[in-house]
Amino acid sequence: MSLFSLNDLGKKKVDKGSSASISASGVPVFKIGKANAKLQDVFGAIAPDQVIPYVSLGDWSTHDLLFFLLEQTGPARVWFTTWAISEYAIRQLYQFVEHGMILQLKGIFDYRNGVRKPAELQFLQQITTEIKPAKCHAKVTVIENDNWGISIVGSANFTRNPRIEAGVLFTCRNVAEFERNWIERELANKSVFDGSE
Repeated sequence: MSLFSLNDLGKKKVDKGSSASISASGVPVFKIGKANAKLQDVFGAIAPDQVIPYVSLGDWSTHDLLFFLLEQTGPARVWFTTWAISEYAIRQLYQFVEHGMILQLKGIFDYRNGVRKPAELQFLQQITTEIKPAKCHAKVTVIENDNWGISIVGSANFTRNPRIEAGVLFTCRNVAEFERNWIERELANKSVFDGSE
């Protein structure tokens, strides 16, 4: 059983050379962006209780989508999990923390990222409320404030993504709570992964 019907998708003309999303709240609607489209062109204004599957052909990264959404939600608490995170993404997160758009930042990342890039790990530790290395391949971002509960579940890391990436944007508070809760449970598990198999 699916959350929405894809029966009409074959009837719509899709430009295969561009990023796209489809709204799954009610009647499916395609929104197509050009190769270098801004996130505004693909997602537009979000509304509560939407399920929006999307694909990016290297047009944006997960942190770009996070910042785009924060512009619409206003200041919020953010949780994230990622397999990899780049220095560029960390610096962007730092700017949003410094400007008060990210009120609290908690995250889980794959332990190998800290081993390969210890300076980036130290930077993350300075700007996050809580950060934890783990055996992590999940790519989830949660945005919550009094008015919004948003989650992004997709294939892209917190790095620049020159590849095809896909995911689903949920503006459903219950989904955001589900994602936040398992992240918080893992953060509360104080056994730190040491890298041994």
